[in-house]
Amino acid sequence: MKRTQTAEEREREAKKLRLLEELEDTWLPYLTPKDDEFYQQVLMKKVRRILTSKAETLILGMLVLRSHGT
Repeated sequence: MKRTQTAEEREREAKKLRLLEELEDTWLPYLTPKDDEFYQQVLMKKVRRILTSKAETLILGMLVLRSHGT
């Protein structure tokens, strides 16, 4: 048995419907695993994260050396 929606839920649903009507024929830049570019985007994000991590490690190491006067 379905429960009755609260006023907040009805308002949220109405907002969703209005937004969908506004976006009716608009292409949204959303990638799924079926898209060719999906895995390239995932890989690039991982590479950026790794490079950032490596750069932070390098900077930290340089700061440690500097604090020791080397």
